[in-house]
Amino acid sequence: MRAAATTTALAGPLVRAARAVVANVEQVLKPEELTFDQWLVLDALATESGLAMAELAERTTTPGPTLTRLVDRLVTNALLYREVAPEDRRKVLVHLSRRGQNAHRRIAPRVAAVERDLLTGLRSGAGLLDSLRELAGD
Repeated sequence: MRAAATTTALAGPLVRAARAVVANVEQVLKPEELTFDQWLVLDALATESGLAMAELAERTTTPGPTLTRLVDRLVTNALLYREVAPEDRRKVLVHLSRRGQNAHRRIAPRVAAVERDLLTGLRSGAGLLDSLRELAGD
């Protein structure tokens, strides 16, 4: 007996495409001893340093406990540092260190090249990227 065809043709291909992007980007990150999730943190902080953990969790779509472990590891590797927010001592801000800034500057063009190569092979790659950002609420 054949399985019934799914009514949605978006979820499966979208998840497989996301996994393919992650796998390709991880090839760039592996020699740098970074994971994809660590890269998302570095990249978010390169755009806007001094984010609270809640803001960083939202931008990276990473659950709080997982983000804490990621940030701890990046702090241990001197890519990030934490500071108490001057306006609210209960809040901790996360920043890229100079070493983190240099790492991001060195790695970002290679990640962008991988992403560009992946989009180039697609029909209307730029339109697809815009559509995915819209779907994600960005």
